[in-house]
Amino acid sequence: MARNYSFKLAITGALLSVISIVGQAFSEQSEAEWSSRYSSGYYLSTDAEFEGGREFSSQYFFISGSTQRTIGNGSSIGLGLNYTAIDYNFSGYAIRPWERADFLTLSVPLTLAVGEKGRINVLGSIGTASEESADFTEGVTLSAVASYMHTFSRSLSVGLGSGYVYGLEDSRFFPLLLVRWQITDHLLLANPFRPGPFGPAGLELSYRFNEQLDLGLGGVYRNIRFALDVNSVVAPSGFAEIEGIPVFVRLGWAVTKVISVDTYLGMTLNGQMRIDDDNGHELTQEDYNAQPIIGLNISGRF
Repeated sequence: MARNYSFKLAITGALLSVISIVGQAFSEQSEAEWSSRYSSGYYLSTDAEFEGGREFSSQYFFISGSTQRTIGNGSSIGLGLNYTAIDYNFSGYAIRPWERADFLTLSVPLTLAVGEKGRINVLGSIGTASEESADFTEGVTLSAVASYMHTFSRSLSVGLGSGYVYGLEDSRFFPLLLVRWQITDHLLLANPFRPGPFGPAGLELSYRFNEQLDLGLGGVYRNIRFALDVNSVVAPSGFAEIEGIPVFVRLGWAVTKVISVDTYLGMTLNGQMRIDDDNGHELTQEDYNAQPIIGLNISGRF
């Protein structure tokens, strides 16, 4: 199991290095603008209780990198990679359902300018989401996201979009609402696009004290689904799904012009854990109580 984890982490490190080298190489050889970003983070979700006194907690680690090239007139194309490992701890269970899940995603984002005020964003990705002992191919997923964002003024941009995820015996569509509203010089309402534990499916209201410090309050919808091993004790070749609505407070610190640190304190509400069989049919579904979250994220660009 440790070997499987090290192997996936080594693949991620190697691919992130390739992405970085490609971005820097093209930046030196081309007049087009290239930018590369990286981030990593650690988050702890403390004990959440099910009915009957059973509990679970999780530790969440991720590392990601991306490079992007401007192709003129406000358009761009890029390449990104993210690896996430989530360690789970269960108590009160006769048999531990699983120990860790691994997620590896390769994505290609494309942004196209539409006139002077419009922007179309398209994102295609391929990835794997599976229990640590499962094979890569057991958790393959494909996804596509498309959205349109319109700039009404220097302070307000609004957009709509949708996405589709295929795989894990539970393909689905989902809507997107995109907002960036600079309410005042210090107050901003936007999607939480910063790298972190929650992703952009929500809203965050943040206040910037100065060029280095800002404080945000947000809420998102989060869904984690992954394939279980063929020898799983709860659902051989089945699937596990954990969802909820994290609400959080974020304190951001721009350490330098290229390095930022964000700390998180929050709570996952309306939590639910579901286990499906190998055909995606529900076996069990349980709600769990509010689950506290703390975390740290470091991101930068070069």
